[in-house]
Amino acid sequence: MRARRGASRGANRTDTFLISGLALVLFTWFLWPFVARGAAFPVGPDAPVYLWWSRLAGVEGLSAIAYRPGAPALSLVLEGTLGLSVVQATAALEVALGVAVGLAAAALVRRRTTAGGWTLAGLLAGTFAVHLAAGYVANLITAAAFLAAGALLDDPRRRAAVLAVFVLAGGGLAHPQFLLLCLAILLVAAVLAWRHDRREAFRLAAAALGGGAVLGIGLLAVRPGAPPLEVDTSKDAFLRRAGLTSELRSAYLDRFVQRWTRYVQWVSVPLAALGFTSPSGNAGRILRSWFLLTFVGVAFALVTGSLPADRFVTFGFAIPILAALGLVRLWHRLERRRTLAVVVASALALAMLAGSAIAWNRQEPFLSDDEVRAVTFANDDVSSLRAGTPLAFWVNEPDDTVSFLATRAGNVIRAGVPPGRIRDVVVVVPPLDGETTSGERGALERVTARDLAAAEDRTGRSAAVFVLTPFDEVDRPTDARVIDPSVPRKDFYAIDPLEPSTAAGIALASIAGLLLLTVVGYGWSRVGLADAMTAVAAAPAIGAAVLILVATALDALGGPLRHSSGALVASALAGGGGYLVHFVLERRTGMGSAPQVQEQPAE
Repeated sequence: MRARRGASRGANRTDTFLISGLALVLFTWFLWPFVARGAAFPVGPDAPVYLWWSRLAGVEGLSAIAYRPGAPALSLVLEGTLGLSVVQATAALEVALGVAVGLAAAALVRRRTTAGGWTLAGLLAGTFAVHLAAGYVANLITAAAFLAAGALLDDPRRRAAVLAVFVLAGGGLAHPQFLLLCLAILLVAAVLAWRHDRREAFRLAAAALGGGAVLGIGLLAVRPGAPPLEVDTSKDAFLRRAGLTSELRSAYLDRFVQRWTRYVQWVSVPLAALGFTSPSGNAGRILRSWFLLTFVGVAFALVTGSLPADRFVTFGFAIPILAALGLVRLWHRLERRRTLAVVVASALALAMLAGSAIAWNRQEPFLSDDEVRAVTFANDDVSSLRAGTPLAFWVNEPDDTVSFLATRAGNVIRAGVPPGRIRDVVVVVPPLDGETTSGERGALERVTARDLAAAEDRTGRSAAVFVLTPFDEVDRPTDARVIDPSVPRKDFYAIDPLEPSTAAGIALASIAGLLLLTVVGYGWSRVGLADAMTAVAAAPAIGAAVLILVATALDALGGPLRHSSGALVASALAGGGGYLVHFVLERRTGMGSAPQVQEQPAE
């Protein structure tokens, strides 16, 4: 008996060390662009979108972002609970959720492989998350929530499946379209389970349908209020609105061809095929379904041109997880030749890590100090205009790539103006040298001219025209307010500015954000997961999903998420509810909290 207890304590210490070490390695990994390169804003092309989404939702409520309210809801809770700026909160989400993905991946396969297997799975999946951490916060939330839901569905108890439904819905509120992919994965996993275990097939299908139903309720709950602000947040959105279907398909294909080498799938796919049959139970069914649907999604996107194929790849976390398990299987096959096993396994693991490292090292903020300063200077003039006056910002450069510049400028400008004036912003691309242009640029000129005319008709007011030199080095119209951020302003007072952070500020915000997600999520994680260490690993992802659900409910009831009081209430309800439910369930069942015996692979 003493020997068994001693072995159990030793295993717990080892698991604690591995999970802590994995979290520390991933945290350092995701902090790299901020600490080593001094990035003062969140990185990635979509980061400015999340900045203005959060600022707009703070004053108008989540209905202003009704189609994807999850990310701004989570950002507002972090801002109010921890006293962060929107810049710090968004950057902290990129870091903390990247760590959460790796830990949730480890939780998913923890019962189905060795300690080395789940640690490596967490490392490879976590580092692969750089492709989403580079600005795609909503996708990152959904991925973390789905991995955590998979871990819950691998627990045979009913309470775990019920909790998985709400975790899926919380992740889906961040990106409903990608939750549809997640639900499809669960339904395919249910089909795989039907022949051998119909109970689990029903359980997986019920979780998918339940998650979709709760998501629908959440989306309906945030609809009352300010109407959603529908503007182009990316070049793809502009091409779609302009009806440039062939150009959009060409952009999707070019992006896939140019980026596929970053993912190092030429290494991970064969290893994933080797590990394809390794995990058993629902964890294995989910991973195999995910693996297959990733390739189906890529093929469908390439054939039809209706979707960006690379987005299926960046969301395909089953590949690095199965690759880790394949690497473990390869290690066992080469184990008798220890030197060869070490060399081969190390080389393959480093090759997979290298692709993610190269991609992450290239990331940088898609807004600069000069651009933000120019918007801040413009705010001084904006404050003198009547509320509702259209704010026309000219964006121009002497080539066709202006479509990317225009959408990026629109996001930066909306992020930098006072939140109450975000709806007034209109981006205008004027003709070059006063001549009408054809092709993509011509379509952009016509679409933005219609946007300006519609804004003036709607308000009955003429637009105030601004030219910010970082976004337009071509035009200097006489009736415009030309703002050069390099020219200092006297007697200037910054009005609700978007202020950069520092490396230290983002690091501290990321630590605080990860701790908040873990503390909030651990009580709920213990409700659904019997093993304490697995619960710790899944806690940040579950915490993010639960915070989104609670924040969405409070917003629907009129709770002010922008204020610290509303955010603190959301955090207290989300976190305290989990510990309360766990306490009640444990008292009712009379069960202790002894760790669950881990299932090990046959080899």
